[in-house]
Amino acid sequence: MGRQKKKGTEFETDTVKFLRARLKDDRIERRALHGAKDMGDVFNIFAHGNKGIAECKNYETWSKSDLDRWKAETVAQRGNAGADFALLIVHEKGCGEKRFGQNSCYMQIRDMEKVAGGSFTCIAGDSARDMWVRVTIEDACQMIEGVYL
Repeated sequence: MGRQKKKGTEFETDTVKFLRARLKDDRIERRALHGAKDMGDVFNIFAHGNKGIAECKNYETWSKSDLDRWKAETVAQRGNAGADFALLIVHEKGCGEKRFGQNSCYMQIRDMEKVAGGSFTCIAGDSARDMWVRVTIEDACQMIEGVYL
């Protein structure tokens, strides 16, 4: 296994461990690769009756064009998986085990509505729901738990 692939696998495993412990839900799992019809790295994330997936990225350096490509991949994988929402989780420098919850979590507004379970609603038009927001993984967990203010 190459160095970058190993880093990615470790980050996916760490993401599952964090989410399982933080959300107290052992159903959250890593997903095996599905080739051209990839369905995300992590699945069985449940929020207010909605089922979601997460795509995980762990790169030393990356650009806006990388982030744009990852966002497009995440949307495609949400569709491939038939999921209600999708999260793009990106490792941030210095956010290892002790600060794991501070890693970035990107999602479209349409997904944030599902993750937040009705405590957040976008009143703008449908195209605004395609916009992306960045929160921390901890923020996303609080939304899932319904305690995010």
